[in-house]
Order: sequence, then structure tokens, then C-alpha cells
Amino acid sequence: MKNEEVKEKLISAAAELLKEAQSPEKVTSRQIAQRAETNLAMVNYYFESKDQLLTTAVYRIIAESADRFQAKPDGTLPPRKKLQNMLHALCEEVVQYERYTKVYIPYILLEDEISAPPYIVPILQEYFHGTKSELECKIIAYQMISFLQLIFFRSDTFYKFTGANLHDAQVRKQLIDMQLNQFLGEEAPE
Repeated sequence: MKNEEVKEKLISAAAELLKEAQSPEKVTSRQIAQRAETNLAMVNYYFESKDQLLTTAVYRIIAESADRFQAKPDGTLPPRKKLQNMLHALCEEVVQYERYTKVYIPYILLEDEISAPPYIVPILQEYFHGTKSELECKIIAYQMISFLQLIFFRSDTFYKFTGANLHDAQVRKQLIDMQLNQFLGEEAPE
């Protein structure tokens, strides 16, 4: 079996186990290797740790939502609306799979490589029509995503501080709209 095939089987197995697990933090490297039908040592060979593999699997699960969003692009939508729809879809996925996204957000924020979903930067560049550099768009994308990750991770404390219940879809929509206004400026009334 080729290296990329083994790595892919490990990611797929980890994603499947996460979706099935009641307690994602209890998914073991041994279970992943067994599901992937490969040697246990392959987990650490392809990934720095089990946490890195599971975080990659969480990214995959969340990215499926973005891929579904990207699969049906509407060229008639303005960039701001595209971004708004994408952030709503991603937040819905985070809430739907909260039992494991919440477990791996600290790893994503503190140990994983800094990144933002790659499909957000081009939408920001389209929105700003070249008035912001790629670096500025990457920073804005990272600020938006890392803020959302942090408040979802600390949703109970965030609720106590703000009164905003992130389990309420309307509150999530308002929060994303506020964030877009902060980073993109107020939306012009229709």
C-alpha cells in the first residue's frame, strides 16, 4: 500500500470513529489503526501524535460542510453573502459535531499550524477588490475563524459573559453578522 493511501485510511478511520464515539477523547490509536487495517506504528509515522491525526479528521468532517457549500456556488451572490453563508454552514457543523469539535479546539488553537480554511481568503480578496493584500486577507480570515473556535470552545463562559447562547441558531446568525460588520464594515441597507 502506498504512503498516501495509508495516511488517507488513517484519516478516514479516525473520522468514522469520531462520528461514532460518545466520548471522542477516548478514541485510541489502536482503534484507529485497527479500523484502517494498518499497523499501530503508522499513526505516529504519518502524524506527530494521535491528537494531530484526530484534529486532521475533525478538519475533514468540518470541511465536508464547506465542500458541500463550495459544490453549489452561486456566482450571483456578492462576496459578503458567500462568506456569511459559508460561516453559517461551518458553525452549524461545529454545533452538530460539538462532542468532538470541542475536544480538539484547544489543540487547533494552541498546537496545530496556524491556518484558516483556504476557501475564505479568496472570498475576502474578492470582497476587498484588491484593496487588501493577501496577507491582510489571511489575517482577517484567521481572526474570524479563531474567534469562532474560541467562543464555541468556551460557549458556557461566553454565555455567562454575554448572554449569547451559541446553541441558538438565531444567536449564531447574529454573531456572524456582527463579526462580518466588524471586519468588513457595516452592510449597506437594501
